[in-house]
Amino acid sequence: MAAEKVIEPIDQCKKCIEEKKSFVLQGGAGSGKTELLKNLLLFINRTNPKAKVMCITHTNVAVGEILSRTGNAFPVSTIHSFLSSLIKDYKKNIYNVIGKLFYLPLKTSVARTEDMSNDDYKRMEYDRYKSIYEKYADMYYRLFHETVEKVKGKREYDKTPKEFDDVLNKGVTLINKKIDEEIASKSYAKIKYNETKFDSLKDLTFGHDGLLKIFHELIECYPLLSKIIASRYDYIFIDEYQDTNAEIVCDFIEMANNSALTIGLFGDSMQSIYSDGVGNVDDYIGTPLVSIFKPDNYRCAYEIVDFINPLRLDGLEQNVALKVNQKGEKESEESRHGIVKGIYAVYDQKPSGRSSDEEKRTYQILIDKLICEAKKYCVTSKILMLTNKAIAEKNEFLNLYKIFSDRYYDVSDRMEKYLSSIQVLEFCDICHNYLKGNYNSLIKSIKTSGFVIKKLSDKKEINDIMTKIVSDKNISMWEAILSANEKKLIKLSDGTISKVESEKARVQRNEQEDKYRKFRDLYRTGYNTFSRIKDKMQIESKEVFDELEIEYKEECFIKSLFSKELKFEEALNYSNYLNEETEYITMHKTKGSSIENVIVVMDECFWKEYDFSSLYLSDIDPANKIEINSRKLIYVACSRAISKLICVKVVKSDEVDKFLKKFPNAERVNI
Repeated sequence: MAAEKVIEPIDQCKKCIEEKKSFVLQGGAGSGKTELLKNLLLFINRTNPKAKVMCITHTNVAVGEILSRTGNAFPVSTIHSFLSSLIKDYKKNIYNVIGKLFYLPLKTSVARTEDMSNDDYKRMEYDRYKSIYEKYADMYYRLFHETVEKVKGKREYDKTPKEFDDVLNKGVTLINKKIDEEIASKSYAKIKYNETKFDSLKDLTFGHDGLLKIFHELIECYPLLSKIIASRYDYIFIDEYQDTNAEIVCDFIEMANNSALTIGLFGDSMQSIYSDGVGNVDDYIGTPLVSIFKPDNYRCAYEIVDFINPLRLDGLEQNVALKVNQKGEKESEESRHGIVKGIYAVYDQKPSGRSSDEEKRTYQILIDKLICEAKKYCVTSKILMLTNKAIAEKNEFLNLYKIFSDRYYDVSDRMEKYLSSIQVLEFCDICHNYLKGNYNSLIKSIKTSGFVIKKLSDKKEINDIMTKIVSDKNISMWEAILSANEKKLIKLSDGTISKVESEKARVQRNEQEDKYRKFRDLYRTGYNTFSRIKDKMQIESKEVFDELEIEYKEECFIKSLFSKELKFEEALNYSNYLNEETEYITMHKTKGSSIENVIVVMDECFWKEYDFSSLYLSDIDPANKIEINSRKLIYVACSRAISKLICVKVVKSDEVDKFLKKFPNAERVNI
């Protein structure tokens, strides 16, 4: 009997196009998903040139890449530009839903599950209360320019949680009413997408995330909009769907399910490592989405493909696909062989975030030793690992890192999120565009902030300002941001201003409390544990001590972050690290470029979100987010390697056999 003919992924996609069936193309790292998308656009242009097609991708770079291959056959847009174009003429409708960008949620109690202890339940309820209260305090300051009482501690809250919830909800209701009044005092004609990361109640404009939420709210509130959008297009393709906002992806899938519109999703659920993306669309497979797998791997060596395949959670088995150059010459199989190797050390006293500096330093020396051994196999390489103190020191942002590590036991991604929230990384990007000579991108950014360019002298002014800031080794981080705002290189959002002002006001309010000042003075002189300080001042319990300690660390954090001692140069160095312009780079890069040789440091110390021992598990608990996220992150990191992949790990004694099963040729480094 003749073997059944295998239908190529491109042909499966073409069949879906012809039969008007929506589909999801799932392809691993280096599978050529974007190339297939470009070929599919050319196919539609050749067979149905009058078709109404929109291709959505994530970055302007990706837009340019697709257009360079397909010409102007069909429009290609970023998700934000596309959504903005769809709703920009519906300002009256946006006016009716824009408040949802700013409203605070009411505190409601969640039912306790059977497997949850009473203490865990109380902790969860308090954490939810505290989270909403902090948002309430920030918004209250933003609207009334006054501070509210600091959030009560868990010990007080647990006595009468319902009373505290009721008081908070009254405050939230007041805030939401004030937001409605602010919106009602403005004309709907002011509403617009401001092309920044921030929403503004003052200007009645919305940023990138606000645009996504407003689009979803419009779809929910006005069903006719779905019909209007669906009638405009025959096909909508979304590249890197896994990183696209979940509500937006689901909106388009439902839109296609109820109309003649065909949706095509291109991506890889294994490369979804951020919580705001849809991740996977498993619930829609079969109805209405046809599932198509693309098993090719044009990037990695045979040995690397064999290593990363078992890491996948969807059963996709990638195969090495040989590339063909522009002359039609196929690369040889020999050229696609490489190395996968494990290097390990046995150490049973791995430190935690609360360990002493000496314990952490000893452990880091061991990690450095493993990396040094790994470099013997690939001298020129990129080293991928989770951010920690050692990386901060190597990449010259140690003071910045220390400010965060002194405040939080687990720094994780708090630095990136916080510095984004106060627009530090936004200005760093502008500086990098200047230093690299990407003047078009620079000019586009500062025009959004209000800098007017009409003549040559305006460009010279930009050059003079930028030169002064980036060359000044003494300018502090916050001085640089304030200067950039004053010169209209960036525009500080309402949220940034109120966040900084309210946190400084909170510090000043604490300093007026006698009990806090006494605690702070004692804590600074070495009485920094409950057992040490309880005989020096009246502290009711360990919980009260913890609350005072948090306030003290918050004071140090705010004062240090906005002090003249923290230089802007460190923020630039940190931004360089995030942009992969250093030897040590972060694992958190879902769409990073291919790298010839990669050293992956499988160490998650000081990060609660990951446990890389899940690498050894054959079956992952789908309800265990730590296991799922750990496997995905390792897959993303390892699949970037082209030729050589060296994985280093400190293992406990009982992990050695499992590690050797994963890396049969592993090399042990003796301590």
